[in-house]
Amino acid sequence: TIHMSLMGGEGLANTAAACHANTATLSGKLQEIDGVNQLFNRPVFHEQVLQLPIAASDVLSDLADQNLLGGYDLSADYPELENAMLVCATEKRIELEMDRYARELQSIIDSRTND
Repeated sequence: TIHMSLMGGEGLANTAAACHANTATLSGKLQEIDGVNQLFNRPVFHEQVLQLPIAASDVLSDLADQNLLGGYDLSADYPELENAMLVCATEKRIELEMDRYARELQSIIDSRTND
């Protein structure tokens, strides 16, 4: 509440717009990877569900090993979404960080599908 009152309405709107733009950018970069697709064809604001070619739990574990908080494994709550994860990018993320995430995800998928 204090943070939002200090930001004011315009600051909050700017933060929300930056979060939305960064999530769209990250999602786009990740979907350039073969086998990574947007799961639901609906408008999103701050989070995107992505379908992966391998188990989300494995991907998130490997990303964590690289010091990356990769998202949320949806299979814990939705077993039918075993290979799906929820991703977002806050207003604090920069292009280099999103590029690193995409490179690491590509590497993980490549290593796990080529075993």
